[in-house]
Amino acid sequence: MGAGHGHDASDEDWSLPPRLRKYVVWTIVPLVVVTVLGMIVLWPKGETPSLGEVEYATGQVTEIRDCTPPQAECQELVIELLDGPEPGAITTQNLQAGEGSPQVSVGSEVWLTVAADGARVSYGFADVKRDQALLFLVLLFAAAVVLLSRWKGVAALAGLAVSILILGLFVLPALLQGTSPLAVAAFGAAAIAMATMGLAHGFNMRTAVALIGTVVALLLTALLGAFFTTAASFTGVGGEDAFYLQNSPVDLSIDLRGLFLAGLVIGALGVLDDVTVTQAAAVWEVHRARPESSMKDLFAAGMRVGRDHVAATVNTLVLAYIGASLPLFLILVMSQTPLAQSLTTEFIAQEVVRSLVGSLGIIAAVPITTFAASWLLARSDEVEPTTSPV
Repeated sequence: MGAGHGHDASDEDWSLPPRLRKYVVWTIVPLVVVTVLGMIVLWPKGETPSLGEVEYATGQVTEIRDCTPPQAECQELVIELLDGPEPGAITTQNLQAGEGSPQVSVGSEVWLTVAADGARVSYGFADVKRDQALLFLVLLFAAAVVLLSRWKGVAALAGLAVSILILGLFVLPALLQGTSPLAVAAFGAAAIAMATMGLAHGFNMRTAVALIGTVVALLLTALLGAFFTTAASFTGVGGEDAFYLQNSPVDLSIDLRGLFLAGLVIGALGVLDDVTVTQAAAVWEVHRARPESSMKDLFAAGMRVGRDHVAATVNTLVLAYIGASLPLFLILVMSQTPLAQSLTTEFIAQEVVRSLVGSLGIIAAVPITTFAASWLLARSDEVEPTTSPV
C-alpha cells in the first residue's frame, strides 16, 4: 500500500518493514474483498418502493394580505409562478400565521405542489425554498475545510461525497427493498470507512491499522446492539418516522428492529473513524520520536491519549443524541412522569441504547487500535531490512 496523496514526507510509513506490511495487507485485503462481495450480493435490484412522484413548481411571493373572509392567524399569499406548467401565472394560497408557521415575506421563494385535473391545474403550498441559504452554508463549510487542511481537506470532502453516494445508491435503496438492515449497514459502513479513511488520511499502513480497529469495533457495536435490542424487547417503532414506515401506504417489508440497529451502526461509524485514526497516529508519532520504545511503552503512551479522547468523545456522542431529541425531553419534564418510567419508554430507551452501545464501541476501538499499532511498530526493528517487499 502506498502513501496517501497529499501527505507530507513525515507521514510516510518508511519505518514499517516489508514483512510487517504483509501482515497488514493480508488482513486488509480479505476485509476489502468480503465488503465488495457483500455489497454485490446485497445490491438493490429492481424498482425501489415509492410513494409516487409529486410534481413541484417554484414561485415568488409578491403580496401578503389578510385572508378572505378574515380568520384568526391566517394570511393569504399572492404568488407568481417562476416555472412549472404555467410560468408567470398568479396563484393565491392561504397560510397559517403565528408561532410555528413558515416564515415568509414579500420576495420569498416557495415550493408549490402541482396537481393537474384535465386542463385545470391547481397548486398547493409545500414549503419555503431554502436552497440558497443551504448552498451558501455548504460552500462556506467546504472553503473552511480546504483553507485549513488544504489537499487533505479536499480529500476529506471527496470522502464525504463517497459516503453520501454509498448511502444514496446502496444503503437506502437496499433497506427499502427489505434487505436485512443489519447486513446492509455492516457492509455499507465498512465500505464508507475504507473509502473515507483512505481518501482523508492516505492509503498507507497507519490508515490500514486504524481501519482494522474501526471494522472490529463496528462488529462489536453491532453485536452489542443486537443483544440489547432483544434484551430490551424493542419493537423498532420508537418514533413518528418509524410509525409512518410501518403504516406507509406502500407495501414495505422493512424490519424496524433491524432498521434501528442499522442506524446505530452507521451513527457510531462517524465517531469511530476519528478515534481509530487518532490512536494510530498517536502511536506512530511516539514511535517516530522514540524508535527504541517497547510495545509496552507505545501502548501506554497511546492509551494516555485514548483516555482523554474517549472522555471527550463519549460526552459529545451522548449530548448529540440528547440535543436531537430535546423537544421530547421538554415534554417529559412538563408531564412530570416518574424518571424510571420515562427512561424505559421505547423512544427514550432506544436513545439510551444507541448512546451507550455506540460509546462502548468507541471505548473498545481505543485499546484495539492502540494494541495493533503498538504490536507492529515495536517489531519493526526486529525484522531484517533485507526482507523482500510486498
